[in-house]
Amino acid sequence: MSRYLRASILVLVKFYSLCQFLLPLLLAILLTSCAVSNAPLHPQTALSSGTLSANQALYDVQHYRLELDVDPERKFIEGVVVMQAVALATLSLVELDLDPRFEVLAALIDGEPVHFHSEDGKLILSGSSIPANNEFTTTVSYRGRPYEAENPPWDGGFVWAKTEAGEHWIATAVQGRGCDLYWPCKDHISDKPELGADMLITVPSSLTAVMNGVLLSQLSLGESTTYHWRTQNPISAYHLALNIGPFKKYEIQHSNALTENSIPVIYYHVTNDMDKIKKLIEEDFIAQLEFFERTLGPYPWGEEKIGIVEIPYLGMEHQTMNGYGNGYELDSYGFDWLMQHEFSHEWFGNLMTQAESEDFWLHEGFANYMQPVYAQQVIGDAGYWSYMWDFYNGMVNCKPIVPGETVSMDYFDSNDAYYKGSWTLHTLRGLIGEEAFWRSVRRLIYDTANPWTLSYPIQPTRRSSDDFVRIASEEYGKDLSWFFDMYLRKAELPHLLQERNNEGVSFSWPNNPGVEFNIPILVTQDGRLSEHTVPSTGEIFPLAEDALLQVDPKVTLLRNFGTTEACVLE
Repeated sequence: MSRYLRASILVLVKFYSLCQFLLPLLLAILLTSCAVSNAPLHPQTALSSGTLSANQALYDVQHYRLELDVDPERKFIEGVVVMQAVALATLSLVELDLDPRFEVLAALIDGEPVHFHSEDGKLILSGSSIPANNEFTTTVSYRGRPYEAENPPWDGGFVWAKTEAGEHWIATAVQGRGCDLYWPCKDHISDKPELGADMLITVPSSLTAVMNGVLLSQLSLGESTTYHWRTQNPISAYHLALNIGPFKKYEIQHSNALTENSIPVIYYHVTNDMDKIKKLIEEDFIAQLEFFERTLGPYPWGEEKIGIVEIPYLGMEHQTMNGYGNGYELDSYGFDWLMQHEFSHEWFGNLMTQAESEDFWLHEGFANYMQPVYAQQVIGDAGYWSYMWDFYNGMVNCKPIVPGETVSMDYFDSNDAYYKGSWTLHTLRGLIGEEAFWRSVRRLIYDTANPWTLSYPIQPTRRSSDDFVRIASEEYGKDLSWFFDMYLRKAELPHLLQERNNEGVSFSWPNNPGVEFNIPILVTQDGRLSEHTVPSTGEIFPLAEDALLQVDPKVTLLRNFGTTEACVLE
């Protein structure tokens, strides 16, 4: 952290914090706590997003500045975080999120010390009135040992690992539980800082700290080095992820239709096998990048970087610095699925961000669907259908993937947002056609069906499920609300009822009686094959008794195929 800011905070601690008078005792307790096992998370800290509190709804974050000292030996951090925001109404207090395991040393609003206390997992700053429409800053100085992730990335927190050579290798994974796991923030998906963030990370000089955006400076003082990273793009708070290790840098350049100067593709790695690294980046990753730009549109953050960092857990989609830990292995489809999935989030999640937690499928359903689409490009139709059938048989269908109420990220306790989301998109694509489908997807992401006419910086979008319903309906030319209600807002899979008698065959949706699909069928009789479509309204399609019938031969419709168990709630 800067010398001026550090000195200011220490002075305020000296004069305004009672803790200063108990410093020897507090220090002894603090050092003892470093050896204590991982204490459980406060229930509020374990939640992310969900219902925005009344107090946090009253301000809009503009910018974050994180100044963090990371001590790997003690698994300890000390920091100062400055938040710039705008008051949307008169504020008598400012409510932040911060894990209460941290010791808060001092707090300021607009440079003046204020009262602070932890309450139900929230950090409350009070004693200063902020008029409506005024810009203001909060400054919080704190320290402590952060929660350690027990099963990252699914269980969020810090990851303190070692390389094979025994060097410290540190990362954070906080998507499901939020930024308050290690810094004071507004932990809600709805509020990105419009002006981005500055991150000044101080580590032992034997290590390197890499983060989002662009590296502005690297300053060594004594045995420590401070790395100053900056992103000027809006960014979700959980994306501000620490990556610390004995990194080496491998860099190549990439150009697309929007670039005047090439975009650096930078891979920070601890592995020393350059043959594996070059194959991963130059062959596999660049092919994936070109696929995404060809199918969706230009890489969103072309004025910053395309960043990848090797991490000690599987992976995470941090904006401009994707975490990779899949061991350089291609899967049976001929590409690195982890790299491909996380990178797809630069479009689905980072550029286009869900409006609320209940819109989570907009991130994961779309990103997940891009894997079978890419597999079809790499190895053909077999790749597409192998993926899709695995997805189908992984569904549990216990909850709607778009709930009708506000939820936190804890709601999503299965892969249905991924798998059922993918099948919904597959069925939509067949219903409205290729051109309308991909135009809808590009409008969802970029707010234009022709993103190659844009220029950097590209403005992010914030989308709800209703937004996509509207966009897809406009592209199709008909209202599609019934379609998304059928697949996203109900837990059970739709059942297509087929009834055949001596007159013919009919189809209907018994649990969706108002829905009408044209059902494709293949009929074989007397050695001749013919294709037909039958409306799902119970009408009889004439069919000879000895005719062979195949329903929906190209599997264009998601329905209950009868191969999965019914939902069983634990």
